[in-house]
Amino acid sequence: MSDGAVVLFVVTLAGIIAGNELIAIASGGILILSLVAPPMALDVLDRFGVPLGVIFLTVGLLLPFATGKLGFPALAQTLLSPTGVVSIIVGVLSSYLAADGIKLLVVHPEVMVGLVIGSIIGVSLFGGIPVGPLVAAGLSAALFRLLRF
Repeated sequence: MSDGAVVLFVVTLAGIIAGNELIAIASGGILILSLVAPPMALDVLDRFGVPLGVIFLTVGLLLPFATGKLGFPALAQTLLSPTGVVSIIVGVLSSYLAADGIKLLVVHPEVMVGLVIGSIIGVSLFGGIPVGPLVAAGLSAALFRLLRF
């Protein structure tokens, strides 16, 4: 078993123990693929995994419009309220941070291990939820810049 497979196994096990189903499923699925799939399949996932993940996340966020739970009146009312304005500002900031996170992960993919471990600790010890490694990586990139790493 390669070093990468061992790391994926440990992350899968930690996700299961901590009750972090998303991490357990993702790392377990990649572990299985790394053991049985041809290398080309992993290359395709490596190239398109993040964009596809962002597409599925965006689809999930836009579904309330498709199901009729949200429409123009609610949209206008929300966007013009103080809550809406703050939400827009935070949305811009988190999108910017996520883009920085992708840049950081491309240059330093080893950062993902710390983000996963931090997510597992946050979920298991502090009752958190795994909100997304891209924004966490973006926050890390911002802190690295601030601390001049």
